[in-house]
Amino acid sequence: MILKLWRLLRPFHKVFWIYAGLIVVFEFAQILSSYTISGAVTLFGRKTPFAGWLLYLAALAVLDEIILRLDTNIDWRIINQMTFPVFKYLKTKAVEKFLRMDMSWHHEQSSGVLISKVQTGVDRVRSVVDHVCWEFFPTATQAILSVVPLLFLSPWTVLIAAIALVIFTRQSICGERFRKPLREARHDLLETEAEVGTEYVRSVETATVFGQEDRMMNSYRELHDEIAALGNKEVHRAIFYYGRWRIRVLSWSRRLILALWLWQLNNGTLDVAGLIFVGVLTDKLFMSFWRFAKLVERVFESGEAVLRLEKLLAQQPRIVEPLGASVTLPVGASIEFRDVSFSYHNGTTVLKNLSLNIRAGEIVAVVGPTGSGKTTLRRLLPRLYEVRAGQVLIGNIDVRSWPLAMLRSLFAYVPQGDDVYIYNDTLANNIRFARPDATAEEVARAAGLANIHNDIADIGMFPDGYETSVGERGVKLSGGQKQRIALARAILADRPIIILDEATNALDAVTEREIQEQLRTVFAGRTVVIIAHRLATIWNVADRIIVLDDGRKVEEGTHAELMAASGLYAKMVNLQNTSST
Repeated sequence: MILKLWRLLRPFHKVFWIYAGLIVVFEFAQILSSYTISGAVTLFGRKTPFAGWLLYLAALAVLDEIILRLDTNIDWRIINQMTFPVFKYLKTKAVEKFLRMDMSWHHEQSSGVLISKVQTGVDRVRSVVDHVCWEFFPTATQAILSVVPLLFLSPWTVLIAAIALVIFTRQSICGERFRKPLREARHDLLETEAEVGTEYVRSVETATVFGQEDRMMNSYRELHDEIAALGNKEVHRAIFYYGRWRIRVLSWSRRLILALWLWQLNNGTLDVAGLIFVGVLTDKLFMSFWRFAKLVERVFESGEAVLRLEKLLAQQPRIVEPLGASVTLPVGASIEFRDVSFSYHNGTTVLKNLSLNIRAGEIVAVVGPTGSGKTTLRRLLPRLYEVRAGQVLIGNIDVRSWPLAMLRSLFAYVPQGDDVYIYNDTLANNIRFARPDATAEEVARAAGLANIHNDIADIGMFPDGYETSVGERGVKLSGGQKQRIALARAILADRPIIILDEATNALDAVTEREIQEQLRTVFAGRTVVIIAHRLATIWNVADRIIVLDDGRKVEEGTHAELMAASGLYAKMVNLQNTSST
């Protein structure tokens, strides 16, 4: 785990080595400071004159100042160059990973679990870094520097301490091996808890309306009971078995070392000053054992979360930039599907040898029964998913040859009502999402074309006008307002290809008709693909209608031509007309 963490924090290697050098100097000064009492005893035994004592005290004052300056410099270096930068680095790296991953990956994930992995993982990485910097490295350096004088003054002490360390370490490792499967199971439950908690918060309105709060809370408590039970089982044996044996090992070793010192005092190989010095050093050495053990426990405890974060950040998108991609923007944004077949990763085949052409500047509606492939077609255009066979071409260029940023700069998208994403920001910033530099006048013009300007200008509805904050996921907006904000966003983006996925289904009939009458004017000269379920919305808008069924194109033509053909399209229109009456 430590090696993976070291690789994960590659940008901080140089900072760490500088810090390590400062720690060595600092701990060496601390060892010198440990000799204070022994030095005083030695000087007293030699009947040192007053001037000698003054010189000794002055040397100690200089040493104290050196230690103080090293200490504060190390603290600042840890906080300023490691703790906060590591937090920022990992957080931004995680969010960048989410933004770079393809849609197929996102559709397989739970947002609650992802946030939990990142939040817990980053916190644990920062915790490990802090513990390594504040405790492990100083303690390790201190232990090594303590051993050197002990080898000269009492080598048997070093031997006994080394044997104790081996037994102590073995007990610590055995304890962690026992805890590992329990810890993994607990982390699985913690991720489930994050997912459930997120879902409960998002579904609070539904839960309240159906009166299911108590049932949901009981389920949530049961989940936490499982987490607590695993945690208790994990810790109980570590404390009452492995922990007790570690205490015994150190206690017996201390008593044996004490007997050794008494023997050395008796035979004259150790004097009182030396006894005080080796006592301080041995205390430091044995205290370091516990500090190492506590650090190991924290590292192993954090290790599961760190490994999950590292695994998450190591994942690579399935859709990648083409090597050496260089594309000249075409004159017109034509679209072609050439013998395209596509299956999702669960094996469901959605498109089957689909071929169709959409001319640049043409408004085309794509219709068909549920599951016919309309949404998949829309996702393949900006290469959110990768075709399994065949080609998707924009401007006669395969989308796999386009640089991704350039390809996606061609598209504006208006989803159906439930899928419209509104950011917890102002109305103006939601509209200018694709063009952050758009002026207030341009925002207002786009809002007017989307028939939302009058609503925004109503101070009773939006007190701060375009600067009104709309809350998380646009909670202050109606479904129709969200959809018109999305339409204004697409208009302001001013892209050559517009995808409308049932883009007016949340609107009232009057507003929908007004917007439909403006669509040809608003999107003049652009290639427009309309995914439609309510067929009446496209009769007077689309230049051509393409009908899909079971992943294949079965019909195409104008509304009048398709009605005259009495095929699938005509049946769908008649069914909708019947149900509406």
